[in-house]
Amino acid sequence: MKTPDEQRRESEFLQFFGRHLVALCVTFRESDKPNEAPSFRAYAGTLISIEGAIFFLTAGHILSELHDALKSNEVEILNAVLSDNFGAGRISNLPIPFDLKNAPMFFIDDDEEGLDFGVVALRPYYVRLLAANGLVALEEKNWSHQHTIEFDAHLMLGLPVEYTSDRVDAAGEGRVSATMLAVKQLKTLPDGVVATRHPRFVGQISGNLSLSSVKGMSGGPIFGFNFDPPMRYWVVALQSTWLRDRRLVFACPVPVLASMMTTWA
Repeated sequence: MKTPDEQRRESEFLQFFGRHLVALCVTFRESDKPNEAPSFRAYAGTLISIEGAIFFLTAGHILSELHDALKSNEVEILNAVLSDNFGAGRISNLPIPFDLKNAPMFFIDDDEEGLDFGVVALRPYYVRLLAANGLVALEEKNWSHQHTIEFDAHLMLGLPVEYTSDRVDAAGEGRVSATMLAVKQLKTLPDGVVATRHPRFVGQISGNLSLSSVKGMSGGPIFGFNFDPPMRYWVVALQSTWLRDRRLVFACPVPVLASMMTTWA
């Protein structure tokens, strides 16, 4: 069991990096279950700045799922919010109501290409509110020179499903909590893992896993650290999927997705 001091330091550490985490929380009802409490999902993501515009960046398969749900007659999206209260610099714990149905989005989820990312364009109104609560968007300086950095450690930040309620309570609210896990980057592909056209970040979860699964952490940022003084960090990849039996995680590198987005802008 952790001491109070250890718990406090862990909380402070998580909140420092929480300024890079946004949860897109969606409440919905399945049409064939009208009498059940609405379902709740929390999707992890971060903010990225491309050519002066700010986007919510997450895994492509997440936006693909939401895109299908928005068009489906079997699911009714009741509401969506942006939860931005994971960082230490927050001034409000209230989520931001978000117009998901009319939000422009783009996504790609292609296993052979090794690409799994998507973005939702944010209006200035949302950008101002997120910035006021301490959220920090990734900028070109974060990814432009990553190829020159020797990373000493990696951590994955996200929203595991076991820390997230699957339905809203009587007040119509869902519960969501973040966590961080240590990940060791693998320089060579493990046996049985097929190379993709665009190289992916491949890592293995280190140490004892306090979770039964990392399901739900897709879309969350992976941080790379260089311990040479002064210690620095970068957001190096976006969590995509994992192989549970081998504790392997796969992620889309930020330099890859950002360079593609810059070309499209």
